[in-house]
Amino acid sequence: MTSARAAVWVAFVAAAAYANSLGNGFAYDDNAIIAHNPVVTEGRVSEALLGPYWNAAPEGGRLYRPVTLGSFVAEWKLWGGSPLGFHAANVLGQVVVSLLVLALLGTLVPVIPAIAGAVLFAVHPVHVEAVANVVGRAEIYAAIPYLLACLIFVLPRFRSGEIRAVRLCLISLLYLIGLGAKESAVTLPGALLVLEWMRRSELPFARRIVADLPLFASLTAVLGGYLVLRVSVLGSLAGESMAPALMGVDTFERLLTAVSLWPEYVRLLLLPVSLSADYSPAVLLVARQIDPGVVLGLLTLGAVVGLGWMAWRRGAPLVAGGMAWFALTILPVSNVFFAAGLLLGERTLYLPSVGLSMAVAGVWPLLAGSPSRRVRRATLAVAAFAGLGLLTKTVLRNPTWYSTFTVLSTLAQDHPESALAVRTRAAGLDRVGEPDAAAEMWRMATSLLPNHYGMLVEAARFFGKVGLWGEADSLLSRAIAVSPSDPIAYQVRAEHLLRQGLGREAHRRALQGLAAAGPDRALWALVSESYVAKGDLDAAVRARHAALAQDPTSAQDWGRLADLLEAMDRPEEAKAARARATESAAATDAPGGTT
Repeated sequence: MTSARAAVWVAFVAAAAYANSLGNGFAYDDNAIIAHNPVVTEGRVSEALLGPYWNAAPEGGRLYRPVTLGSFVAEWKLWGGSPLGFHAANVLGQVVVSLLVLALLGTLVPVIPAIAGAVLFAVHPVHVEAVANVVGRAEIYAAIPYLLACLIFVLPRFRSGEIRAVRLCLISLLYLIGLGAKESAVTLPGALLVLEWMRRSELPFARRIVADLPLFASLTAVLGGYLVLRVSVLGSLAGESMAPALMGVDTFERLLTAVSLWPEYVRLLLLPVSLSADYSPAVLLVARQIDPGVVLGLLTLGAVVGLGWMAWRRGAPLVAGGMAWFALTILPVSNVFFAAGLLLGERTLYLPSVGLSMAVAGVWPLLAGSPSRRVRRATLAVAAFAGLGLLTKTVLRNPTWYSTFTVLSTLAQDHPESALAVRTRAAGLDRVGEPDAAAEMWRMATSLLPNHYGMLVEAARFFGKVGLWGEADSLLSRAIAVSPSDPIAYQVRAEHLLRQGLGREAHRRALQGLAAAGPDRALWALVSESYVAKGDLDAAVRARHAALAQDPTSAQDWGRLADLLEAMDRPEEAKAARARATESAAATDAPGGTT
């Protein structure tokens, strides 16, 4: 088969695998990052390029991904806010990445093994979260420049004469673009070393690397510049907070947990029968000691290393290189060097799974090229059956990301032990009027994730609604301990105290929140209400003006200010405030307005 026909075949398979994701809407994080994000909906290009990826993230998540966020801004205007265009771009991105996998493998093996590896990548269901959910775009847009840089690195035509300078510039630029899409692209220099290690050459490996030292120096400079820019935008190098499940976990326990994840990596790559949108406890658990899960992880890791070494010694460098590729590219989210933002996420296996495609392409000639016709036929039959099974799983999995409801309902059905599923059941029981059962579910959810800020606050709101003030206050105290500078827990605590008629204590708590979190509209509004409870309307008006100083477009605050001014017999000022409230409400409801 020619390379052109192979490319057409791989592109068709990749598009077919995800065609039914085009009907999906915005689901889960899509809503906060795209549909309800004024940076995207109002086309604030400068903020997209020089601001945090998710500025209003409730539990950390302040990342710097200007390439990904910038694509959302451009596409919101292009598609008019329709999710169809976003999903079409994701499917097209998957096609492009699959073709790049084909091209990269084609430089290392003949066309048929390259097709086998690329088709595996194109249909693998572990990629559904990255492709069928719009914000998975970050994985795709990081993989495209990453793999293109790898392809330029290995192509012989870029290795001689003046073209080496062009090669250096192109790979450096692609590295910067990849970093701007997602932080996982940081591993590109290591991936280039793996590719050079796999390449057969008469020159020693060390000598070949020395010849490319200018390139690696350039990549180091690019990374340094990116990190400086990242710190200037986020205020720190880390940006994203650690997974709630890892809070309070010491280094030894974190490393044990990292080891215990390896059987799950292998399962998801080789037997992805059961998938999950959430791997928080109790889908996966933090390892507190050397338990059977850690032992299994050590055995799995040892088996991977051993198989890689055997493959290298027996002349199958692509198999060994594929294993090295996976180990390298999974590092940024593996919780080895630092606590990542999650225990495990299927979308984070997108780029690492290229290593599986490499391994399959490397082992294919050994099986399909066997002198035994029976072995060849069996290999083709198994490959066809596995490919069809993976394709079917992907097609059936795509609608899971149709909406937030389908994500959560599927999770509750497949993994009811998940803390997120328990949280969903708690909210559902509350909605149908079963507060006692809901309370038990909230207690279970907060015990599974005792340091999840958003869950603690949400549970506290519920317990406050049903009058269990002590339990609510205990949860809010835990939330404040987890994130002392986040204003939401202080807001909820002050609201609860006002509802109990404890105006003085509500005033104190709201001021405590302002001192810890800085100026905040909602907290100043609560200070205002605490003054109302004390009968000091002059102070209430001043505090309400302080709230409006944080957000002059708040119709709610202008309306409440008008009420206070009317109560103080200041009709002209009240009329002006009422007009501002009406004006702000109209602006909010207008197309393109904030909500």
